[in-house]
Amino acid sequence: MSGRWRLMPVPPTFRGTSNQVAGFWPFAGGSSRPAIGVPVGQDIQTGSTVCCDPFSWFKAGFISNPSMAIFGMPGLGKSSFAARQIIGLADQGTTSLVCDLKGEYAALCRALGGQVLDYGRGYRVNLLDLGAMGEAAKRIGGPRGQALRELAVARAVDAVATQVQIVRRAPVTDWEQTLLTTAVWELEQAYRRRKAAPALGDLVQLLHNPTEAMGAAILAGDGYAELTTGLRRSLQAVLEGPLGRMYDGQSTARLSIDTPMVVVDVSAVSRQSESVLSSAMLASWSEMFSTIEAANALADAGLEPQRNYLVVLDEMWRAMRLEGAGLVDKADSITRLNRAEGVGNLFITHSLRDMQSMSNEADNLKARGFAERSGIVVTAGLAKEDLYALSEVKRMSEVEISTVAGWSTPPGWRPRHVRDDDGRSKPAPPPGAGKVLIKLGERAGIQTQVRLTKTELDLHDTNNRWRGEVA
Repeated sequence: MSGRWRLMPVPPTFRGTSNQVAGFWPFAGGSSRPAIGVPVGQDIQTGSTVCCDPFSWFKAGFISNPSMAIFGMPGLGKSSFAARQIIGLADQGTTSLVCDLKGEYAALCRALGGQVLDYGRGYRVNLLDLGAMGEAAKRIGGPRGQALRELAVARAVDAVATQVQIVRRAPVTDWEQTLLTTAVWELEQAYRRRKAAPALGDLVQLLHNPTEAMGAAILAGDGYAELTTGLRRSLQAVLEGPLGRMYDGQSTARLSIDTPMVVVDVSAVSRQSESVLSSAMLASWSEMFSTIEAANALADAGLEPQRNYLVVLDEMWRAMRLEGAGLVDKADSITRLNRAEGVGNLFITHSLRDMQSMSNEADNLKARGFAERSGIVVTAGLAKEDLYALSEVKRMSEVEISTVAGWSTPPGWRPRHVRDDDGRSKPAPPPGAGKVLIKLGERAGIQTQVRLTKTELDLHDTNNRWRGEVA
């Protein structure tokens, strides 16, 4: 029949306060989507604005744990969604700390006025430097300062033990841990009045020429040299290994958390062996969380304002799957800081199966716990098998699984390219890029289209190396 519409068009939807949209009455309606948090995109079904971040939702009582896990196939927007979280939370005064495997976040960090540390490019990390925790202990003083100093020494011993585990691919024994603790305390006492901190080379030298207290600590008697040969060889291997120069000497710079963002760029070592990458990642995580503990101690003492921190762990499974090294427990202990410490975690990986790629089933269950403890789960396009596995952590309906799986499937075979402002071409984002499903508990997921601003695209272009010639 003429004059009839077979399909009713969907009008554009805008969101505003009652003061802003009062003139549109009665053509205004409420939205069921959350308006609390960082604006991340538009609801695909209704067009309304969707806001989401782990801190705002935790403070609003939506979730019990300020953490988020992001899953998705490469190129569909995982890291871009994370970048939006970082930018939005920086505006709220939250400092983000990122271990960057691919060098994707350095430009964003510099644009926000943050600090970039380039591990593996001549940068040195002194594992025995008590760093921010040592400085905080001096400022606090008294019994509380001494307790923090003891915690700082324990952190340093654990950092050294982690490197030994990576080299030998076996855990450090109880008596070796005792010997390392005694030796590090000996060095701390000897260097307490010096400007420079003891270094890993000093520890190796002390283990070769022990004090009486060190021998007594492990009940070695006259058999010290023979008993400790394995530990001394492992530490020597750390110094002589691919990252030996990075760990030998004084730290190039200390991590600063008085900035909107800190990036530890480990991309220079990401293409080396799993051992080297695991070593750099675990060292960066240890320094991040030690610095956070120092800042919290200063806040508790009334010497600094309380701050909140977002720790971004991208592809953390790569540091945990080193067979025999027991690094899942190390990662778990390092990242346990959370709600009580004013810290939120953002885990990024391709699929849940990445976190279950360890050879030990017990380690797989522990790694899976990182996702299970996440208050918010965000997934971009994934294969159905991966979505069914994820559904065991955050239940998804068959409709949601089919919808999200469809986002990773191109509609046809026609080549698609876009051009930059300078006229150079590059592959266009895949059809499902920017589409994510935000899951919270048993609630139905929110299908969201993330649209990046030009500034975000310029700062976070993961296809930069695929740019062609100028047209």
